[in-house]
Amino acid sequence: MHSLGVIVVGDYAVSVGADAHVPFVRAALAAAGGGWRIAWAWLVAADPVAVAAALHEAQTRPHPVVCFGGLGDGCDDHVRAALAALERGRADVGLPARALADAGQGALTWGNVTCFAGSPERAHPAFRAWWQTALTDTQSAGNTVRESIRWCLPESALHRKARCDAARRHSDVRQYLATMPDGTPALVFVAPSRGKAQAARKAVQAQITSMR
Repeated sequence: MHSLGVIVVGDYAVSVGADAHVPFVRAALAAAGGGWRIAWAWLVAADPVAVAAALHEAQTRPHPVVCFGGLGDGCDDHVRAALAALERGRADVGLPARALADAGQGALTWGNVTCFAGSPERAHPAFRAWWQTALTDTQSAGNTVRESIRWCLPESALHRKARCDAARRHSDVRQYLATMPDGTPALVFVAPSRGKAQAARKAVQAQITSMR
């Protein structure tokens, strides 16, 4: 059975002991099938120290974790600050950096943790899109080939253009940002054959090299 951890950031959720995000995720996992379940759910106050502690603990877990709330334009937007502080702490003790990547629709991925906004109207569609990709990766892992290259974050205009051009020319190859075992960011190419994955990878590398 596959497990997913859930963090909900918000003073209201803590005060009432419940939140709309947890039943939403439970229903989404049940609808997807495959034996997925919520391993645990934490309700965390909208406090920067509490948020940083929860995210620090979450990144030690062996399964994916999703965090709702604390990410947006409000005064309680603590997730980005917490992630920055955690990365500074890792650097201070000599640990490799964890890639912070755009997961789409305003969401952020940091290692095994993906963070969404607190508003269900924004967060739930973003979660569905992210979850569909994550589920597809899990289900098709035995039928796909992956190629990867080290990638710099934040992306430059040149790097974004190279990715977009390769995506248009190799429409059957999917790209996503991930973290290598040593903690450095990587661009991963997923394709039904090694030749297709390599072609897309080489197209990105060639364009970056030619435009430097």
